[in-house]
Amino acid sequence: MLVFCFRESARLIVQPCCRCRCLSVARSTSSSSTSNPSVSLDFHRDASLAVLTLCNAQRRNALTYSMMHQLDAHVKTLHEWSRDKSTQNNARVLILTGYGGSFCAGLDINQDDTNDILKDGREMTQHMSRVTNCIHSIPVVSVAAIDGNAIGGGAELTTCTDLVVLSRQSTITFVHASRGASPGWGGGRRLVNRLGRRKALRMLLLGESVSGEDEAERLDYADYVAEDGESSLDAAIRLVADPILNLPCSQSVRAIKRVVSVADGDEDVIGISGRLKCNATDLGCKAENPVRAEIDAFVHVWGGESNRELIQQTRESLKDKK
Repeated sequence: MLVFCFRESARLIVQPCCRCRCLSVARSTSSSSTSNPSVSLDFHRDASLAVLTLCNAQRRNALTYSMMHQLDAHVKTLHEWSRDKSTQNNARVLILTGYGGSFCAGLDINQDDTNDILKDGREMTQHMSRVTNCIHSIPVVSVAAIDGNAIGGGAELTTCTDLVVLSRQSTITFVHASRGASPGWGGGRRLVNRLGRRKALRMLLLGESVSGEDEAERLDYADYVAEDGESSLDAAIRLVADPILNLPCSQSVRAIKRVVSVADGDEDVIGISGRLKCNATDLGCKAENPVRAEIDAFVHVWGGESNRELIQQTRESLKDKK
């Protein structure tokens, strides 16, 4: 049986960049890092802007267990960066994006330990729920910059940032029900908070998706949509990062985010002291708590007979497309 643990060291890339207004997603990603699943973290503009990039291009940036570990380590680094109390702390904006024209296809069901990924649902969902909660609570403005598809767990990742920027060609689809699963990375409850009960049910059960073209007309799920031919990352920098980086005081930006986080209940996940709460029991979860309820619902169906059959069908479909 697979022991779901995270032992590999995370790769931290720190590259301050003060001259350029726009960033290329390939800015720090070597050919070896794009061929091997990884998560990179880059700092720009005198460390006022952080960019977190999911890199698993062959799988549309689906997350392997190793990538989950790296994401966890980077999020801890980001909390240290954003909570530095020195007057030189310029932390203001975090952008979460994907490499190579896709955002994230959820869990990589074809990683090396494919026979065992269904056995450790509770540990995986506790881990990813905590990580996404921590991204949601980080005391800077966070933005999901979405090109291509955000599917399943990838769709859940789009809910853990303060703002969402879509490219014209992007789509967000919660495929959990069609896989015999339910949201387990915190996306279910955050989707309800973002859209309300009725719209969330339609997306989770009836397959309604979000597209960049549609959002350009109504801005229901997203906050901004890129111009034609513009990447979501460039749009996020133009529409969100640049205006915030032009504000006079970094401390003011972080103070305002803290006010909003406390009002939104995020202090249940990140303590007032700033300490990361590292497991489900630390989350302060009672049986009726929505964090625990989502974890329990995921565990109840993950690895069940229907889930296994549907995951196997998905694997075979992916093989047929090769």
